[in-house]
Amino acid sequence: MKKIIFLLSTFIIVACSSSKSNDTQKPKITSENYYEYFVNALPGNKLTTAWVNKYEVAQILEEEMKNAGFEWISTFRLIKISDEEYVNAICFSEKSKVGFLYEGSHAMPDEKRRSLKSMYKENTGNDYAEKVVSLDSEAKFIKIKDVPSNFFILKEDPYWYQYTEKPQNEKTLVDKQTILKILRSDIKIVIASFKK
Repeated sequence: MKKIIFLLSTFIIVACSSSKSNDTQKPKITSENYYEYFVNALPGNKLTTAWVNKYEVAQILEEEMKNAGFEWISTFRLIKISDEEYVNAICFSEKSKVGFLYEGSHAMPDEKRRSLKSMYKENTGNDYAEKVVSLDSEAKFIKIKDVPSNFFILKEDPYWYQYTEKPQNEKTLVDKQTILKILRSDIKIVIASFKK
């Protein structure tokens, strides 16, 4: 009888502790569902929404292009498209002539914009624009209606994350580590479409 009571109490303790640990586990956040975890406010907490910066993006792009076997890789390279058109590539393989442009703008997270080629295209009809400033302070905007197919425009907008002053409240937020994994995964998909 004592053995049965011992086994029963052990079973109850294990069951309770495993159900408690399931309650505190972070949900599985993926590239398919992460917008569902966007939070507008957390009562009693300061909630911050931030975006991955272009220097972190450039580092990941460079790593992944090298891992995929691309050579002569440079970051923040000015590329001449035509006599009047230039782009600033955030990462570019000079040997393979493929790379990424970066659109460094964002708005509050909205999943509909994730599939856009660029937010600039949506607003102006042009894929990309670059501002060129001369030493005499004159500025000229170079607008490119259709970016060549050997470039992919990587938008800052979809790569947002959130955090609070109280880490215990972050278990259901898209954190920076999660969004960096999503960014890296998205980059690998694009790189796989490039020809070496």
